[in-house]
Amino acid sequence: MSLIDKAVTHFSSKGLRKIEIPEWETVLYAKNLTLEDRAKWLSRADGDTTDYMVYAVIFGLTDKEGNAVFDVGDKVKLRRNVDPDIVTRLANFVLLVSGESEEDREKN
Repeated sequence: MSLIDKAVTHFSSKGLRKIEIPEWETVLYAKNLTLEDRAKWLSRADGDTTDYMVYAVIFGLTDKEGNAVFDVGDKVKLRRNVDPDIVTRLANFVLLVSGESEEDREKN
């Protein structure tokens, strides 16, 4: 197996990560992001860090079955009417660079 095949196999075998949001009494999941995902959001955000975070929340979070929980129509409400600490926490979770899950971080 070539190195690129090993890399692709590794990425495709990664499962969804989950995060509990006690304030909303719900559990959300983050899909595994590709560089293409990140590039699209960054381009769409046009240099606005807040928009980038909101796009991460909109396009990166799912329910347990993998269905989107937000859509682009929710952008204004996420920016203006939702607790910014929770939006930031969710964006950071989606964009998490390390392999550590929320549960792993809580254990440490």
